[in-house]
Amino acid sequence: MNESDLPTTDTPLLINNTSDTTPTLAEVVAQTTSLVPPVDPVRSAAGRLGGRRVHELAALGRVYEQEHGMKAGRQRLKQLVQLGRKYEAEHGLQVAKPRRKRKGDAWQEFLLAFARVIKGEHRPDVEQLIAALRPGPKGIATVTNQAA
Repeated sequence: MNESDLPTTDTPLLINNTSDTTPTLAEVVAQTTSLVPPVDPVRSAAGRLGGRRVHELAALGRVYEQEHGMKAGRQRLKQLVQLGRKYEAEHGLQVAKPRRKRKGDAWQEFLLAFARVIKGEHRPDVEQLIAALRPGPKGIATVTNQAA
C-alpha cells in the first residue's frame, strides 16, 4: 500500500458543512469506516495459526502436568506453553527448530553468495578471497601477506 492509496485526512468529518445541524451517527460511521485501510488476509491467517498453536501447546501443557503430577503455577498460560513444548520434545511430536541460524563468518558467507552471481571472468578472484578467509588450524584464519 502506497501513501497515495491512503485516504487524506484534510476532509472534515462533518458531511454537511453548510448547515448548522450535526451529522447523524450513521453518517459519521460511514465516513470514518472509509478511512480504515483493509485488513491483510495473510496476516490475519498467520495470527489465527499462531493462536491455535498457543492453545494447542496449553492443552499439551495440561497433559504434561497430569503425567508428572504437577500443580498449576502462577503464570498460567506462559507456564502451560513451556510445558507443552516439553511434552512435544519428550514424545517426539514436533522437532524443535532452531530459532536462529548458527553464526558463522559473515564475510565468508557473503563471498560465497557473491561468487554464485558474479560474472565468470571475476569468479577466480572472489574464490581466492574465500580461500583466504577459510579458517586454518585452531580456528585462526589463514591470510596470506602479499604486501611485500
